[in-house]
Amino acid sequence: MAKGKIDKRVIKTKNAIWTAFKDLVDKKDMADISISELTQYAHITRSTFYMYYNTVGDVRDDIENEIISHIDKIMNENDLIKCIANPYPLLSMLAEEIARQDQNNSYILSSSTSGRLLDKITHHIVEAYDRSLQESDVGDDVDVKKAKYVVAFAAAGMMECFKLWFNHESTLTLEELCKHISDAMSKSLSVMIGRSLHI
Repeated sequence: MAKGKIDKRVIKTKNAIWTAFKDLVDKKDMADISISELTQYAHITRSTFYMYYNTVGDVRDDIENEIISHIDKIMNENDLIKCIANPYPLLSMLAEEIARQDQNNSYILSSSTSGRLLDKITHHIVEAYDRSLQESDVGDDVDVKKAKYVVAFAAAGMMECFKLWFNHESTLTLEELCKHISDAMSKSLSVMIGRSLHI
């Protein structure tokens, strides 16, 4: 019982820190946020802050790791080999998750540090594909090392398209954007690494 109370307190305190961080990042660059300012916004003491984090950057890392866990879940729940031929369903799920996260964490795509998180997401997508290709029976016709670079190229391009769309008014809907990216990706990926996958 006591443990449950401690867990709830931990969750409440971390939520207060995260909320304060997000509010401050909406107003200023992360590099300009001090621990004193963050603790004042969170209505906690510095000693309480240091129970969980050492720096303001650690707070960002914790939030980003939570976001990455959602991306990993999507990647783990999909047949990534089949997604080479038709990436639209996967792209749509990733775009919806990024949109949901962007509503809750508006600094993700609009701040000067957004590239760091997008690089992390790209890395996780590439690693998920790399594992899938190595674990699959795609045969000797697929150069898995080459495939990793092709997927990295496609994932980085996809992230840049999402960033551009989220940061600028567009006549395209998010669904239309995903369809356009999917068309481009499926053609290039299938030609470059999917030929021998019989997809």
